[in-house]
Amino acid sequence: MCTAALSDLADALQEKVSVLDLEVNRSGPTFTIDTINQLRMIYPRDSFTIILGSDAAAKFDQWYRADALKNIVDVLVVKRPGANKSTFPEIEINAIDVSATQVRDAIVKRADLAPLLSPSVRKYIKENGLYGSK
Repeated sequence: MCTAALSDLADALQEKVSVLDLEVNRSGPTFTIDTINQLRMIYPRDSFTIILGSDAAAKFDQWYRADALKNIVDVLVVKRPGANKSTFPEIEINAIDVSATQVRDAIVKRADLAPLLSPSVRKYIKENGLYGSK
């Protein structure tokens, strides 16, 4: 789905983004801290920032090894309109006010996804049967 979303970006921005399959190739549960540690081995000179939406940021302290994760990454929150202030640095962008939960609910209800997702992401979700879509 990330690769599909990248196709909606300007060419100049696409060149600056890499999509890796680290998590899908890992057996068992996938935790963000494991992914970051793996990335730190691949890119030892780089620092990492996790970019979250407001909903995910509100539950960050419930994540597996959240305190340890906060010690090795920066967290940046893309603030959704109307969301409560986060404890992390925030940015606001010109985006639609939609959460992943809303997308999943719309798919379950077979509602129109056009107001929620870009065409390429809608197509990818449908073609791959994600979230129970058909």
